[in-house]
Amino acid sequence: MTRVVIVSGVTGVDDPWHDFRATSQAVADVLSDNGWTCTVVTTVETTSALQQADLLIVNSGLHSPPGPDGLLDYLASPRPVLGLHTAANTFADVPQWTQRLGVRWIAGTSMHPPIGWQRLTPALDDLDDVVVYDELYSHLTVLRPATVLLAHHLDGVEQPLVLAHETGAQRTIYDALGHGIESYSSPSRLELLRREARWLLGSGNGRDLDRR
Repeated sequence: MTRVVIVSGVTGVDDPWHDFRATSQAVADVLSDNGWTCTVVTTVETTSALQQADLLIVNSGLHSPPGPDGLLDYLASPRPVLGLHTAANTFADVPQWTQRLGVRWIAGTSMHPPIGWQRLTPALDDLDDVVVYDELYSHLTVLRPATVLLAHHLDGVEQPLVLAHETGAQRTIYDALGHGIESYSSPSRLELLRREARWLLGSGNGRDLDRR
């Protein structure tokens, strides 16, 4: 049994702009449909769920506390990590989180154009364009070399949206999509999410993130 733990922000506690309850449940629903057992825990809960997790997904925002019980042990382990959207702005007091994710939102520098419909071409084999209503994060700070799987361009400069990194047995993905429930209404966005999870868990055919 593959166990996925989703650490979900609390709207109005972590930030007022994101419906974390809805988006975290949408992530749980799509990955549960893939046959994995998904548990959603919030940032205000004390939980030992990470001890048994096979995949950690973080979907939270600016004011998240230092993290759930077992976070540091998990981050140091070979087990995979997926950070969604505002995860680049989470756990500011946990340098191990920033180091593991490899991406950071920097106040006053990072931004996004107005939310709207987007058509994005992934650098992935056999994956159609991602058509989604979402925000396109821009001017994020990328802290280490990573494979850019999805990007957009702003003022002629490539802005990475999905970055994958592998160090030894550790696999990590940051996926900047996922502002609202509308993002998870997109079949193409959901297929991207499934492929990310399969690669992270090593449960696919080994080609889920093959580049074009």
